[in-house]
Amino acid sequence: MFLKVYDKSILQKLTRKRSGEIKLGECVQTADSNNIEEALINSTAKFVLLGLPEDIGVRANYGRGGANTAWQPALSNILNIQSTDFLKGDELLVLGHIEFDDLMKQAENADVQKLRELVTIIDTRVAETIQLIVKTGKKPIIIGGGHNNAYGNIKGAALGLVDAGILKQAKINCINSDAYRF
Repeated sequence: MFLKVYDKSILQKLTRKRSGEIKLGECVQTADSNNIEEALINSTAKFVLLGLPEDIGVRANYGRGGANTAWQPALSNILNIQSTDFLKGDELLVLGHIEFDDLMKQAENADVQKLRELVTIIDTRVAETIQLIVKTGKKPIIIGGGHNNAYGNIKGAALGLVDAGILKQAKINCINSDAYRF
């Protein structure tokens, strides 16, 4: 699996503590990289935060790149939100991000056909990771990437629901939001 799992030390470096406040980053959960599935199963978190630092699909659709940079600042901002009764830090498990460095390197100066070939690899990586999250009963929150990631997200969610034995009773909701539209 092409997954960079974050531990508490990574998140603490991004969390700016202030006296009298408790930030999400101080109380979010993390997973043990040695057994991710077991960590997800044992976690009490409802939501799993995952980064997709890639923009290959955007460029493969003749779009403007840059979506690969959304994950890190978004994560930092999320970790520095106050933990409140409306959103408690322990309801969130920060898993980490899917590794795309190898594909991003191949995408440098690539033509559209090559970019679209790389998107199929991205789809597989995303679907496998989302499948793992969903089959453990968690709801993934994904940041980064482009519209192309909706396919891997929905496919992974469907496979995870099949694994959990609840596909027929479940509904899949996918919201795709572009920063440039706001």
